Formats: sequence, C-alpha cells, structure tokens
Amino acid sequence: MTGTVIGPSDTGTDTDTAANTAVRRADSSPIYVNPWLSWGDAARKIVLMTSLTSASPEAAGLATRHRLGALQGVFAPQRLRRTVFAAHVFNCVMLLPFFLVPGVLYYWFAMRRFPDFNRKRAAQRLHLFEEGLVVHPPSGGDPVVLRWDSLRLRQEIVQRVFNGVPAPTRYVYSASAPGWGAVQITEFYEQPETWGPWMQDAVTRAQATAVLETLGEGGTVEFGSLSLSRTAVHAPKKGALPWPQVREVRAAGGLVRVMATGPSGAPVLWSNNLARDMTNLYLFLAIADNLRKEHSA
Repeated sequence: MTGTVIGPSDTGTDTDTAANTAVRRADSSPIYVNPWLSWGDAARKIVLMTSLTSASPEAAGLATRHRLGALQGVFAPQRLRRTVFAAHVFNCVMLLPFFLVPGVLYYWFAMRRFPDFNRKRAAQRLHLFEEGLVVHPPSGGDPVVLRWDSLRLRQEIVQRVFNGVPAPTRYVYSASAPGWGAVQITEFYEQPETWGPWMQDAVTRAQATAVLETLGEGGTVEFGSLSLSRTAVHAPKKGALPWPQVREVRAAGGLVRVMATGPSGAPVLWSNNLARDMTNLYLFLAIADNLRKEHSA
C-alpha cells in the first residue's frame, strides 16, 4: 500500500508545521478483494508472502478448540536494527559502572521491552488460521483468540516525517469480537504490510455473505462512521445519499471519501471520514462498490 504526505490543505489532518513535521498515512487506496473470491486464493497468497512455520502447541490447541481450521501464517516479533541494538547495549554498559541503579532501571524498563533482550517477548507469535487468529498481545498477557466471522477490525497506519526524513511506519490494528475479547496488534510483529491486509481480506470473505443477506432483507449495516443499506450510504449529520447519486467511495490518505454527482455532473465531496474510524474497512469498500455498481447498471 502506498502512502501520501498529508499537507495543511487536507481536511482532518495532523500536521505540525512549527516542528516541520508531517504525517504520512500509509493506509491509502487499500486493495480490497471481491468478497466472492474463494478462500484458497487468499491462502495461496499468504504462503507466498511469508515463511510458514508450525504453530506453537498452545496456539494449535486453541485453534482446535475454537475450530479455526488450518494454519496459514505465523509472524514473529520484529527485531531491532543492528545500530539500534548496539545503541541500547552501549547505553546500558556506559551507565552500569557509574550509575548502577539507573543502569539496571534502563535495562529493565527500556531494553526488556524489545524481544532482542527478553526471551518471553521473543516467544510471542501472531498465528493466522483459515477461520481466525491466535495472537499474544504485544503488551503481554494470555493469547487472544478471534474468529473472522465475528471480528470487528479497525486500522490506523501512520508514518511521521521529520524534516523530510520519514520515521518508521506505525501500524495499529484494533481487533475485537463480542464474547471473544479485544486486542491491539501492532508493528511489534514482523511484516505488518502483509498480515494487516490479509486479515482485512479474511474478514471480508467471512462476513460478506451475512452482510449481503442483511441488506437484502432491508436492514442497515454499520461500519463505524458510515453505514450501508440497500438504497443508500448513511453518515451522521449528513443523512442518506441514494446509491444512484453516489459517484465514488474510496479510501486515500487515511480518509474514506464518499463522492456524489453534482448538478453539473462533476464529482462533489459528500462525506469525509478518517479511515481509523471505519470498522472492517475492506468489507465496507467491497460491499459499497458492489451496491454502487448495481444501481448504476
């Protein structure tokens, strides 16, 4: 997924011009899948993008108990770059001979946050299965089990730029399900650019049929800041925009925009929402695109 630098002219941005910083939102123009694609396509996609290792006995047991199906991918914690690793070791070595207590505190509270200096954190894993996931929360604690068919997933992908130099991208996926629990999955785990979109695709495949059935029965499905019905897209304080008037629904620059067709036939912005406030973003985009095309045919 590509990112765009958000400038002062963009609505709803977070730009600190005094410090000469900008925010690069990497969750722009996500490539979502058709909800009617077979699961096998997604499974083959992830096997090609990550080395598949066996699940831990704990994760395998939880997957069996909750009927999560076959293992699709395993992601370990990211390791520090050599320069950062060396800097932490240097700081600790320099502090210990002269300031024992600060040196010990630095090791315990700063260095042990990283898997490079903490065996317990290094053993944490993100396991993706056909029907759900098992993940050790990056903050610690017991593993959390969630199924794709009930998962509510929100994403925020941000890269800050300081004086023209991009900082590491921040990935935060907030996942929850009624009766199952909640967890934040971050770039603590390697390859977030792989497992993030893959989770969104899995949710789309697992929930698309139920969403379409609800819409077909005349219901409305809420996706965070926006809702969809068979006849219109709905936004708080904006009301409803009938599908024949919807020109485009797209995500770009950390925003989800709904464009209407103006009186002159030109596109007009109808609704602007932060992507991080959208639940199951890829599912929303797939269903919205399907409904828009259905009414424009």
